[in-house]
Amino acid sequence: MGNKRHRPELDKYDVAILSALAINTRLTTVELSQKVHLSRTAVSRRIAALKRMNVLNDAGDILNYESIGFKVRASVEIAAPGQSVSLLKRSLLQRPEVLSVAVMAGDGLLCLDVIAVDMEHLHGFIESLQESGDTTTKIVFAEEKSQLTLVERMQRLGEEAVVGLVRG
Repeated sequence: MGNKRHRPELDKYDVAILSALAINTRLTTVELSQKVHLSRTAVSRRIAALKRMNVLNDAGDILNYESIGFKVRASVEIAAPGQSVSLLKRSLLQRPEVLSVAVMAGDGLLCLDVIAVDMEHLHGFIESLQESGDTTTKIVFAEEKSQLTLVERMQRLGEEAVVGLVRG
């Protein structure tokens, strides 16, 4: 049978729910039901199923792209000093591989959070960026999110930092 992981079967409603949550994680089940044309109960059941399949985390706000077929995650920097950063950023955000674009200090430096189906897909995407500027790519092998709450973060920063944050 091999070592391949089973890819969850998603239908058009699951994809519509995931797409809506990727844009706005704060949507209620009522709002989602209106967007995807299902009942609130059906949306709730589907969200629960997506969490069981590890497509969504328990908070329902982070997609697990690997579990739905995007096996490669990368950070790509583009140094494009001769281009309009805002135009390039808008164009990049329309690409299906691009999750986010950060404008960094430096001449036209953008940092992209990217997903791809496989290395060949990533390679093609990187090649398509070559006309925009010089690129640097870093492949993500593993990622783990901190479980600290905001209160724990503030406590660990110390009393002085907390006072500064609250006043600021």
